[in-house]
Amino acid sequence: MPPHPLNIRTPRVNLAPRFFPPPPRRELESSGAVDAVYVHVPFCTTKCHYCDFYSLAGHRHEAAAYLHVLRREARMQREYFGAPAPETIFVGGGTPTLLSPAHLASLLEILLDAVDTSRLSEFTVEANPNTFDRPRARALRAAGVNRISFGAQSFVPAELQMLQRDHHPSSVPAAVDTARAAGIARINVDLIFGIPGQTPATLDLSLRRTLALEPEHVSCYNLVYEPNTPLTAARFRGRIQPVPEALELALFEQVRNRLCEQGYYRYEISNYARPGGECRHNIHCWRGGAYLGWGPSAASHHSGFRWKNVASLARYRDALAAPAPRLPIVQMERLTGLARWGELAMLQLRLREGLDYARFAEKTGVDAWKILAPVRRKYEGLGVLADTPQSLVLTDAAVAVSDTILADVLAAFYNPVGRAG
Repeated sequence: MPPHPLNIRTPRVNLAPRFFPPPPRRELESSGAVDAVYVHVPFCTTKCHYCDFYSLAGHRHEAAAYLHVLRREARMQREYFGAPAPETIFVGGGTPTLLSPAHLASLLEILLDAVDTSRLSEFTVEANPNTFDRPRARALRAAGVNRISFGAQSFVPAELQMLQRDHHPSSVPAAVDTARAAGIARINVDLIFGIPGQTPATLDLSLRRTLALEPEHVSCYNLVYEPNTPLTAARFRGRIQPVPEALELALFEQVRNRLCEQGYYRYEISNYARPGGECRHNIHCWRGGAYLGWGPSAASHHSGFRWKNVASLARYRDALAAPAPRLPIVQMERLTGLARWGELAMLQLRLREGLDYARFAEKTGVDAWKILAPVRRKYEGLGVLADTPQSLVLTDAAVAVSDTILADVLAAFYNPVGRAG
């Protein structure tokens, strides 16, 4: 599953070189059905300069060993939690389609053996256009994959070079055609705006090329300078200049306006879809659903517990291949009370539907309208919140300051009205 959508940290995260046990079964809520499963494939051809996801370049020879221990992790989780019956599966990375067709088929067989597919409606695999071909498309379709997410990022060669992407723009339409010819109808295209050197004209080119493919879904993220990435190091050394903030905001508005003109709607801060084409997997996460993550660095959430696997293929393999195998969990956190519900409120506000006070109270027993009174007052009259007695929604104008607003929402739950502190 994609990383946490905001770089907002909450307390009580345990970090240690040892492995933690999974959450106690007696403390898992009976209503917490696992809605989603995420699988992380850590292999890449090269490491993109902006990427902070866990991945390894040049380690494809380890694929068979990875699949062997992945099968063991899936079985151990099934034995512990029971057979999950997810509505969605998402295979990300890394580059899942870097696996050979035979290894890709084995990966999908492992997943389907480990889950109950009776509720499965969305099965997504991420793909680099350079590594997508007919044999891989056939392997995916044979396993029931019905959605592909292509990492295009840009259709301008100079921008792809800046990001150290290894594909050519022409490979994207070829890959989309291959997916559709295999019977995989649902397509997402990922784009990035705010790339150094990007202009409204070059972004327009990427949007036009994307729209010509008629994808059901478009994700368009602003470039983030993550710590410990080559792109951030280059910025620190003055080798590249970030896009000015005013231009970045104009580029975001250009994305929104162009996509909305073509029949897409922004259902989440960075995600656009035609009606019915939303990514159900990520919606489960933003609505606070339970999900399990398999593979190195994969994250899970259930009943207020959040945990994460070790971000090391070697340690992941060692934990699961040991004579007494362990789940490779190295981070464990439990959110309780208002801290848990504050995070849920923050995630729901990322969605266009926003926070429905009645549904929120029914799920949590918490009066979010009262708790968020200081936030509503702070932003009153600024046009960034659609505030009614029934719901709270971020407007289009809020996107530029959404991180600040959502941090204020989280803080309001940690120190609600009437509590000293």
